[in-house]
Amino acid sequence: MTGPGLRLLAGMGLAGALVLGFSLWLHFDPDQHLPIGSIQITGEPRHADTDAILEQVRAHAPGFVGTDLEVLREELQAMPWVDAVQLRRRWPDTLEIHVTEPVPVAQWGDDHLVDRHGRLFGPVDLADWDFLPALAGEDGRQVVLMHRYLEVSARLADAGFEVVGVHEGKRHDWTIHLADGAEVLMGRDVNLNRLGQLVRAAPALRAREEAPIARVDLRYPHGLAVAWAEEADNNGGNAR
Repeated sequence: MTGPGLRLLAGMGLAGALVLGFSLWLHFDPDQHLPIGSIQITGEPRHADTDAILEQVRAHAPGFVGTDLEVLREELQAMPWVDAVQLRRRWPDTLEIHVTEPVPVAQWGDDHLVDRHGRLFGPVDLADWDFLPALAGEDGRQVVLMHRYLEVSARLADAGFEVVGVHEGKRHDWTIHLADGAEVLMGRDVNLNRLGQLVRAAPALRAREEAPIARVDLRYPHGLAVAWAEEADNNGGNAR
């Protein structure tokens, strides 16, 4: 057979091969034939639960080719102590997971931390992080209070006061906590120039050695009030 007949047979053969190949492709399950054989976690995470990460991957990564890496990345980044995740396939069957943990910069409330981006994460045992400044307030105020902590720490350092925390109430009244246990009441005034009154009074306050300071009230328009340790239980104070 020559000429048109051969071309017809060749065309029919090609069409049959395409149909067969398409049928095989439809029934080919890449997750079954190309499973993930190895999962490697890099980045040396110290606090993230690597066992939980592996469990999450095995539950939501059906195969080497079929796994949606973007969806998996979002799921892993929602886990505790995970700040960022990078995923990479390495032929023939390895999935690499690079985990970056958040960097805590402050305590928040009773059981959370603030990371360097101002995001909250936890719960955690704050006893392990008591060297960080302690902030407290309504969620969403952590960045404001972190900046305020840095400002008041700088202003009071020259007077020898070490700031260990800033707490804000629901009405945005706020209190500075010092390392010696004393509190500085600021009310709702965010004008930090008032701290100058405390800085100027610091030598006289330290000259009184009978008892430590329990509380300094800067809510007065002209001056301040001091409560010494033996007077604090009675809400006493000496106006200056």
